[in-house]
Amino acid sequence: MCHRLISRICRENGELRNGHYLSQEGELEQFTEHADMIIGENLPILMQQPLKVKSHCWFAFRHSAEVLFVEKIKVRGIVIREYEAGESDKRLTVFCKEHGRLMVYARGARKPTSKFLSVAQMFTYADFVLTKGRGFYSLAQADIIESFYPLREDYDRLMAAYQVAEVCEKTLWDNLESDKLLLLLLRALSVLVKGDLPPTQISSVFLLRFFDVFGLRPQAEACVICNAGVESGAFLCAEGLVCRSHKPARSILMSAGAVSALRFALDSELKESFFFAASDNVIVELTKAALLLWESHFEWKLKSL
Repeated sequence: MCHRLISRICRENGELRNGHYLSQEGELEQFTEHADMIIGENLPILMQQPLKVKSHCWFAFRHSAEVLFVEKIKVRGIVIREYEAGESDKRLTVFCKEHGRLMVYARGARKPTSKFLSVAQMFTYADFVLTKGRGFYSLAQADIIESFYPLREDYDRLMAAYQVAEVCEKTLWDNLESDKLLLLLLRALSVLVKGDLPPTQISSVFLLRFFDVFGLRPQAEACVICNAGVESGAFLCAEGLVCRSHKPARSILMSAGAVSALRFALDSELKESFFFAASDNVIVELTKAALLLWESHFEWKLKSL
């Protein structure tokens, strides 16, 4: 009886294609009113059925309504976090162009035969088709653009990639566009894949550029207090470079090479900002500078460090 009622409701409101009920009227209220009328006509028969049958009938009706009026969106984004869910599912955090951070549920993504097995992986950049649910999206389809697979072949590069992804995951807002940060993330991952530069240099430059995108760019041209020129022997605090005469309590000493690298990373075009020659000591200084800025502006520590 349940299937006959649902078939009649959907047949009179639309047509059946490939197992999905499609409405011609496109109004959920009209569909619901029509369904109530049909179920009301059959209520005496329905009430005589066992409780299990009645419950199944109403559940099938609700499911048909949800399928009928499901909302789909197409987005381009990259997976920046994944969680296991249930026996074979995954919950993904996807950083999307024009949409910011979206929470996506990938059903069956952990099954060896799943069509989502490869796309539901960290750092997968793809075109996603999502269906909107209550508080989250479900993955319906995906076409991979770039998997960044070589990151998994080197531990240091992988850890640097996890660090930049964690920065994005912690600072993004749901459904709030942040395309400049997305471009920065994709550029950092692309440089990491090539393997020509030390991973710590790439992650440090990413963090420095991140503060620029986030509106927290440190002043690197002159002392933030007296505006005097600073070169060798300058100190870095949360606001930027400080001369020796105004050294703040929480700061680190920067060599001339580290000051030059800091300025290059902040002032260069994005495609060039990662590429500069630096000694191991300068890279260490840049790393300390980036972490000092992070800890000065954000309360939580990065787990990937």
